[in-house]
Amino acid sequence: MRHIFVDRELELKYLEERYAEDKAHLIVVYGRRRVGKTELLKRFIQGKSCVYFLASRTSLRDNLLELRRRMAEATGRRYFEKLEASTLGELLRYYWDEAEKPCVVIDEFGYLVEVDAGVLSDLQRAWDEHLSKKPSFLVLCGSTVSTIEANVLGRRSPLYGRRTGSWEVRPLDFKWARELVPSYGFEDAVKAWAVAGGVPLYLKELDDRKTPEENIVEAVFSVGRLLFDEGYLLLREELREPSTYLTVLKYIALGYASVGKLSSATGMDKGNLMKYLHVLEALRLVKHVVPYGQRRKGVYAIADNYMWFWLKFVLPNRGELELGMAEEVLRREWARLEEHYGLVFEELIRQLIASGAVKLPFKPKYVGQWWRGDAQIDVVALDEGNALFAEVKWGKAERGDYEKLVEASQKVDVGARRRHYLIFAKGGSAENLVDFDELDKATRQW
Repeated sequence: MRHIFVDRELELKYLEERYAEDKAHLIVVYGRRRVGKTELLKRFIQGKSCVYFLASRTSLRDNLLELRRRMAEATGRRYFEKLEASTLGELLRYYWDEAEKPCVVIDEFGYLVEVDAGVLSDLQRAWDEHLSKKPSFLVLCGSTVSTIEANVLGRRSPLYGRRTGSWEVRPLDFKWARELVPSYGFEDAVKAWAVAGGVPLYLKELDDRKTPEENIVEAVFSVGRLLFDEGYLLLREELREPSTYLTVLKYIALGYASVGKLSSATGMDKGNLMKYLHVLEALRLVKHVVPYGQRRKGVYAIADNYMWFWLKFVLPNRGELELGMAEEVLRREWARLEEHYGLVFEELIRQLIASGAVKLPFKPKYVGQWWRGDAQIDVVALDEGNALFAEVKWGKAERGDYEKLVEASQKVDVGARRRHYLIFAKGGSAENLVDFDELDKATRQW
């Protein structure tokens, strides 16, 4: 597997600035599994006198034993290994007394909470009475987002009000994600993005010396590979009822986008269904999409590219894939796969416009889409005086696409704003076309 560290400039800048301050900091760093938190923190502590400790789901006693070893290594004082500290707070007090500016990073802190919930109250007392009294840097990092948000960031947590900062590490933007498949041109990079999203470890599973479709067969459709079962593991890590959430996600991926359709498909009453949808939104696995100019006609969509791909192509074909029929599944799903690439490309264009990677004659304050009945416009972007309408096509644009876009846009009320029109496509002959070559340059220079 390739070991490449990209982006995370904002995260590193944030941590470095907090570390440089002459005060006590308790920082919470969290985000979904595989997103790159550990690599970020290891990069941050390079050249610093910091203790890095990766917690495990073993007993609290075993965890404290390992932390003592880490402290002994960091200080060169072997007596840390012999300390009789029976709580995390007690052990941290010893270290705070020894270090000039204590710096401790506890990775997978949520595991300690699962092993012994009392660690929260213990740490709260230690922070209030001792740790916060001198310039220091304590980082609590976790992958189980629900555990961190409830037990560390939440109002009911003993640590509520103690943290001095927090940062949610999110998947990479497309600009940086494509750096992990550097041999790919724009089209293949979009395909990789459609399969793995912006999660670094997922992207590193792909071999950019092979075609995206070869990678799908070998890295996603093959039993035993990380991406074959990761969808299940992600849900089990975060949720108490993974099977129910999986049912909801499956039907959203199948196109049951409204609450009414989802309720009928899952057999769940709308009130109960909404509770599950809110949790999935909080985990950034699902998003609620509302057409421009409307408030109530929203639909639900899968927000994570890998999960979207897994739900559409791995989960329903699992039986055949377990029999080694990856090539056969790929051939059968080819048309749907091309359609899926197009849907991901459409969302990517909205992201590129919102981020400023695609240059417009104005800076949008709103970027979304519009639909009414069978009529649809892929991109609507607005500021106070301008409106952009755009068509997004994974294939080639045709003569007449521009005129159809202009005609469809007349149904959208944007007031007196000046109207602009663009066609995003692989190539073609449409007016105001932005093709893959231009998008390739834009995303590399972004």
